[in-house]
Amino acid sequence: MAISPGMIQLAAMLDDRDEELALNVLARMLANEEELGELPGILQESPDPLIRRRAHMLQNALSMRRQRREVYRMLHPPANESVDIFETLAALHLLWFDKDQAEDIRRDIDVFLQKAGEFPLETLTDGEMFMRRCCFLPENETTIRPESYCIGTVLSQRCGAGSVLMTMLLGLLGKEKYRIVRALGQFGIADNSGNLLLGNGNWRMVKHPGGEVEEWSVPVMMRYICTTLHSCAVNSDSYRYVMSITQALTGDESEHVFDDFPYPFLSNPDELNKGGNCKSQAKRDR
Repeated sequence: MAISPGMIQLAAMLDDRDEELALNVLARMLANEEELGELPGILQESPDPLIRRRAHMLQNALSMRRQRREVYRMLHPPANESVDIFETLAALHLLWFDKDQAEDIRRDIDVFLQKAGEFPLETLTDGEMFMRRCCFLPENETTIRPESYCIGTVLSQRCGAGSVLMTMLLGLLGKEKYRIVRALGQFGIADNSGNLLLGNGNWRMVKHPGGEVEEWSVPVMMRYICTTLHSCAVNSDSYRYVMSITQALTGDESEHVFDDFPYPFLSNPDELNKGGNCKSQAKRDR
């Protein structure tokens, strides 16, 4: 793709020593991403170290944006498209631990899958025994820690939210004969023979309680895990995490992504005093 003249003019300003000006230039370049072409790569080859540093900032922002778009696609797949459970869990991990290397997370997952391949996983009881043998401890969903919802830390600490561990186990057992359910206030896996494996502080097998069970599809479970990470981000008061996860959940990359958020996350704090940020709430209240 050809580089637009406007982008070339903006790139010529990246050697300015004024940091605020440079940040505004980068923001304008990102706002017209489709016109950048190969410019970020060219700028990273500049002999000027200041331009190279800012080109790296630009490239990093583009990479993060593309990563969020890919997560959004994974969370909202077409109806006829199967979800790769472990690939999606890895993407959600990197959404929070964005300094981790994707290769390291996938290597840890491959080790886990290799170990599972050496264990007979024919029944739900086999799945329970495997998770016990691996010393995985399912936590209560009310314990909201980001580490409990990121597969890399779950694999290393052998401890994670029941929703994540059940999703991992479903990825091993297969989605054809098993399904994720919400029953008795917990997440679990049900088979077609009336058996239900629950995990809330411990693993236990029970009989299917009938109408009290709510089935969850894999995309819905992935969105639940991502939404919980979003709650962790809000609790941490981290603007960067809240923005990244909000964009991954909604696919909204505009400056209005925070318009329905409370202070200090809303796009225009002045709207708080005007009541403009309450419009959506007012519509729901009517």
